[in-house]
Amino acid sequence: MRIRSLVMTAAALLLAVPAAAVGQVAFGPQLSYGGDTDLGIGGRVLANVESLEHWDFVGTFDVWFPDDGGNVDVSAWEANGNLAYNFVVEDTSLNPYAGAGLSIFHVSVENEVTGGEADDTDLGLNFFGGLKFPGQSITPFFEIRAVLEGADQVVVTGGILF
Repeated sequence: MRIRSLVMTAAALLLAVPAAAVGQVAFGPQLSYGGDTDLGIGGRVLANVESLEHWDFVGTFDVWFPDDGGNVDVSAWEANGNLAYNFVVEDTSLNPYAGAGLSIFHVSVENEVTGGEADDTDLGLNFFGGLKFPGQSITPFFEIRAVLEGADQVVVTGGILF
């Protein structure tokens, strides 16, 4: 029940950021590795929240390719909506950030031998931290995210933003 309360609080915070308050937007591809879901390929959009100094909205979507182990076909995807705080660090080209948000994780399983199928979609809570390495036209990033509930795993992600 405590996790459900945290998820509801995070949802309220994300919904409180009005669309009109969004400033500069960046997007790009990302590659992820999850402890339970293996390889993930997806995209990310990052938008500055002008009404909250040093805050960004980070939206991601990944398609996962879990090791299905034989006669079972497993497919999964995950969508995330997060708020990230950008720490101000003097005299460095590194931009650390940390934040939290919501995760929607969907998995489908089909047993090729019995023909049985199952689907599940869960809501989870993200906590993450990372580094951006700003350049002139692209910004590489690296992030570590813990997902509670939903996928319930640790995810390492890297990519670039345009």
